[in-house]
Amino acid sequence: MDRNPLDPLLIHPEERGLVTDLYQLTMWAAYRRHRQGVRGVFELWFRELPPQRGFLIFAGLAPALGFLQDLRFTPEQVRALRELPAFSGLDEGFFRSLEEFRFSCDVWAMPEGTPVFAGEPVLRVEGPIEQAQLVETYLLAAVSFSTLVASKAARVRLAA
Repeated sequence: MDRNPLDPLLIHPEERGLVTDLYQLTMWAAYRRHRQGVRGVFELWFRELPPQRGFLIFAGLAPALGFLQDLRFTPEQVRALRELPAFSGLDEGFFRSLEEFRFSCDVWAMPEGTPVFAGEPVLRVEGPIEQAQLVETYLLAAVSFSTLVASKAARVRLAA
């Protein structure tokens, strides 16, 4: 079988647990300790549009939802996190919560291809606060890049 030349660039399902910032994981530990059971709401929106742009085209929803659906921590990832100084002294319950984690937040989003404007929420994640915050890093990257590509394509099409 031929190997996909882009394979090193792809995020495989078993790697998704660590597609985040260390900050998000340390916040998970803090929420577990001080705010267990609290629900959070996070919205993704574009603060301002690039110069000379009246709108963007929202994109990246399907890959984002697929990522969330398959998001897990592998035993190897949990083992590696245990060894980080940032997590020394944490109780076993934190690591067990990572092992048992299944994304359970509600996600609301604009339909793919919708024109969007500055300050307008395009995606909202609502649920257990540690889960909602965990996915922020990936969602920002995935939606921002996909929206950039879709918006450029729309501008080229409008100019033609």
